[in-house]
Amino acid sequence: MAYLALYREWRPKNFKEIVGQDHVRITLTNALIQNKVAHAYLFSGPRGTGKTTAAKILAKALNCSDRDGAEPCNKCASCLNIDQGIALDVLEIDAASNRGIDEIRDLREKVKLASSGGKYKVYIIDEVHMLTTEAFNALLKTLEEPPTSVVFVLATTEAHKVPLTILSRVQRFEFHRISSMGIVTRLREVCLALEREVEEKALQVIAVKAEGGLRDALSILDQCLLHEDPVRTEQVYQVIGMVGETYSADLTDSLLEGDYGKALARLSDGVALGRDPRQIIRELLDYLRQALLYAAGGQEPLLLPDMTQRIIDQSKKAGLSKLLAWINVLLKGEGELRYTTNARLATEMILVQALYEQSSSGGQGSMTDIKNTTTVGKAKVTSPPSTTKTLAHSLPSVSSAHAVTFAPSDGMSQDDSSVLFLTLTAKWSEILEEVKKKKRSTQAFLLEGKLVDVRENSLYLVFKEGYSFHRDKFNQPENKTVVEQVIEQVLGKKLSLMNLMESEYDAISREESQSSSSKKKVNDSSLIYQQEDQDEICVQKAVEFFGAELVQVRKD
Repeated sequence: MAYLALYREWRPKNFKEIVGQDHVRITLTNALIQNKVAHAYLFSGPRGTGKTTAAKILAKALNCSDRDGAEPCNKCASCLNIDQGIALDVLEIDAASNRGIDEIRDLREKVKLASSGGKYKVYIIDEVHMLTTEAFNALLKTLEEPPTSVVFVLATTEAHKVPLTILSRVQRFEFHRISSMGIVTRLREVCLALEREVEEKALQVIAVKAEGGLRDALSILDQCLLHEDPVRTEQVYQVIGMVGETYSADLTDSLLEGDYGKALARLSDGVALGRDPRQIIRELLDYLRQALLYAAGGQEPLLLPDMTQRIIDQSKKAGLSKLLAWINVLLKGEGELRYTTNARLATEMILVQALYEQSSSGGQGSMTDIKNTTTVGKAKVTSPPSTTKTLAHSLPSVSSAHAVTFAPSDGMSQDDSSVLFLTLTAKWSEILEEVKKKKRSTQAFLLEGKLVDVRENSLYLVFKEGYSFHRDKFNQPENKTVVEQVIEQVLGKKLSLMNLMESEYDAISREESQSSSSKKKVNDSSLIYQQEDQDEICVQKAVEFFGAELVQVRKD
């Protein structure tokens, strides 16, 4: 028999084996026991958290001929056929490749046919958000009034892209990211069953890097088990192509020292090992995020035990202001790295900019005009702060929205605006969660907007061209007010929302730039006039002293 991947071999076959989704398991089992199964469900959540698995277990339970309470027996012909993927009454459809109206019309015709032998026909539509608008419209009526003994299970990783008309016709279950502890426990069970020896730290690394997805964790473990026992942490990092927390910690030390030479040397070491510069920045961002969460709220870092104390010490040494400044520079640079043809150069510029802004601000948010001294080996290079703008604009830019910063208002200094913007960026995920609790549809519209600036106590959100519907919906008072209230609740400061399309924001940006240029020209003209006035005064004084006789001087 061909080798079966671990994530397929260890896929749960009944509800009690599902890891980390107790809220889903309990609700579905109660519905089965009480015979209150809905006609349509939406399973949403991150990849690898069990959405399709839960859908197949539900299909088995509905058609099992020897069910034990809510659990399928996994022995009858129906259960075995579903496990093998050959059941005629359970159809799994990939909406990414079957997204048109013709496929949905065909589905509507087949829904009317009676089941071939089971009690229920179950349609599992994976990545349902990929369906076209026409396909969703064709599916609406069937979802609202499906034939008896037909159950739809829609699965998606991006629920905000599913139309509200669909959401109102289904029961929704939100699958959560699985905790690192839950993933480690499952991986340990797999290793014991396979009689393989894997270091506990290695399992912890796999769990953290899987980002809450058990399927991803099993895939990583599967590849790691190709090494000989015992599988060590270093081998895990090699398998997943990451430089590891130790590398990110060393790079952070060079940032703390303000040493350009060391930071660039560490980057060169990573590139020499075959690491992608983009991945280095992503991992550094993840590492600094852990430091920021500890510095801001005392949240315990999700790192290996021997790395935890190191990142705590670094976060205390850096302080909240410096961490926010680094993350802000790295976030902007990381978003633009995907568009550059020279990733290494762009990464070097990002690190230099992060260090330069740190030194030019004195490390305390001060905007004093000081010179920056760069140490490279034994040589020292001094450069004026005016090069900060050059460094900032040397990075490749997608649109002017990334490069424009509005002038501060009369009531808020540039420092205050920057700190408030960085605080908003750091707490944006928390704001999204709070908005979701109050009104899910509002959060869906908010996800399509990009936080770009704060000025005059106004928060600017920009929507991509083609998303005017989301912008218009978000402008409605019932949506806008919810977000403003949440922001005031989280930050303790009242901000009004300004929602713009990219083109509108670009127009404002150009006006700001032109206004600044005009002011500069006026100032330059004033200096010229002042100089001319001084010259005229000198001429008058000379006439008074020497007289007004014209004298020509010739050179022989």
